[in-house]
Amino acid sequence: MRKIIALAITAQVGLVCSGFNFGQPGLKAMAASAKSEEAYGYIDRNGRMVIPPGFDEAGKFSEGLAAVKVGDKFGFVDKTGTMKIEPRFSEAEPFKEGLAAVVDASAEEKLYGFIDKEGKFVIEPAFEEAHPFQEGVAAVKFKRTGEMGFDTQWGYVDKTGKTVIKPQFSDANEFNKGLAIIQNGQHYGVIDRDGAFLVKPSYQLILQSPDNTLTYLKLSGNVMGLTGLGYNWIVTGGLFGFLDSKGKTIIKPSYDGATSFSEGLACVASGAKEKDGRPRTWTYIDANGNKTIDGKYSFGLPFSEGLAPVAKGRWQMGMSPSLVAAKWGFIDKKGKVVVPLSFDDAFPFVGGMARVVSDDKTGFLDHNGKIAIEPKYSDADDFSEDLAAVKTDRAKN
Repeated sequence: MRKIIALAITAQVGLVCSGFNFGQPGLKAMAASAKSEEAYGYIDRNGRMVIPPGFDEAGKFSEGLAAVKVGDKFGFVDKTGTMKIEPRFSEAEPFKEGLAAVVDASAEEKLYGFIDKEGKFVIEPAFEEAHPFQEGVAAVKFKRTGEMGFDTQWGYVDKTGKTVIKPQFSDANEFNKGLAIIQNGQHYGVIDRDGAFLVKPSYQLILQSPDNTLTYLKLSGNVMGLTGLGYNWIVTGGLFGFLDSKGKTIIKPSYDGATSFSEGLACVASGAKEKDGRPRTWTYIDANGNKTIDGKYSFGLPFSEGLAPVAKGRWQMGMSPSLVAAKWGFIDKKGKVVVPLSFDDAFPFVGGMARVVSDDKTGFLDHNGKIAIEPKYSDADDFSEDLAAVKTDRAKN
């Protein structure tokens, strides 16, 4: 069953969701809710365990290193499993552009700073929260001072720690192709690298896509309920539409469910007037709003590497809608089923491999739709730099 984020908002209060990475389900580290007899290790693309399972949490490899948790502290390992930076952090983000945001576990005040690959602080701990560097800058939450309000603490720093966009936002995301989504009070907007607004804060939610289009949400009443289902969002009391990178509306608000655009297509749902309130079938549209794949699926995820995971199942309603008794497979951009709907769960392709779940065990499909690695892991993350974190029996010392 997919991870669900349920939010209820009003026109007066707005949507408060600081810290969510919208539309992207990956976490900074895979939490090991594992029993003590299980742990995380890393496999290669042949399914060979190349780093023995001995970690309580494990993140994706990035720039040759991965954050891993041993006991209650994070360190960083290389692809041989050698601990290159000893576990001494209570929080750790992946390395990006040579730096990683961390919190020193021994510090009295738990603040984020940035370390290099030697484990040395190059930007001293000074921030309440921090995102990885991207396009030369990092979004950070500054410590509140007397003149700074609670909703104006986020800004951006460069790799020397110099403030390049002053703290003025309620929340801020990484830059992507020169754009960054920010939250200003109750609304979301988009800024450029100078901090100037390309899209003024006037939306209840904005999602950025790899295609650099923007999915936006507008209220249609006084109260709105919003449910996040990984890549997808379902709303009552509001509608999703789409903007281009300059803030121009390309598709008017028309949908009560949506993903971001990916590879020229977005998955959307409409039909909120149904009496039973069930989430509708999902369909795929192009950038002109034209339907390209008929809506015959209970759920669909974004396209990646030419294929998209889709499901047929039954929705259970309530505060947190969930899709049950579902079977998942993959379709191509013509809507042809290329992998039969036979899995209990499925995720988009990353680097030629896609995670699939059968009987609560995770494995991987190759791009031909064949099982490349048998489903046998209690948990698994996508491949990154040719390695994937998996949870299995803990290695014997």
